Amino acid sequence: GAVDFAGRSVIAPNPELDMDQVALPEDNAWEIYKPFVVRQLVRQGMPRLAAVRAAQERSADAREALVAEMQARPVLINRAPTLHRYGIMAAWPRLTKNKVLEISPLVTKGFGADFDGDTMNYHVPTTDEAVQEAIDRMLPSRNLFSAATFDVHYKPSHEYAGGLYAASARVDTQSKPKVFATIADAIRAYKRGEIGAGQRVEIIEA
Repeated sequence: GAVDFAGRSVIAPNPELDMDQVALPEDNAWEIYKPFVVRQLVRQGMPRLAAVRAAQERSADAREALVAEMQARPVLINRAPTLHRYGIMAAWPRLTKNKVLEISPLVTKGFGADFDGDTMNYHVPTTDEAVQEAIDRMLPSRNLFSAATFDVHYKPSHEYAGGLYAASARVDTQSKPKVFATIADAIRAYKRGEIGAGQRVEIIEA
């Protein structure tokens, strides 16, 4: 039944997620996407019983099918009670080893959510029409402006505002910029603690 495609979990913040992303606990992802994984394996030529066994055992083929389904089929997330259109939104899922549903702090306002034990529901749309509607109309990036006030609906606050201040208002103008080949190299250096938020950098990639 429909319950096979739904779950519920405590939420936790993950600022590394895009506003259109959530991170699903791996066990939960296997549970709610299992029917789609089995269907995809069958379409690839695997007998149905073997496909069910592969999904249960989380084989390499089944994991590949799971990732493909998650990339093609977003989840709908909501926090009860859903009082307005921003209380249920779509998000592209990825896997996490944690046991909680991770969401971007940017999108908590519409849900009226915070991180003191709040729980949220998540659902996988089953029909192609529902999937397309979720992608076209229900992602946070498709709802940047409030339909009621036309103000920006999702914007940095709290820790984000502090981070923007630290990265812009405390720029080290005395030392020479550090040179990196790519943006990814600079980010890795930051995560290793080799540079700080106020360090000027130069990126030489085209």
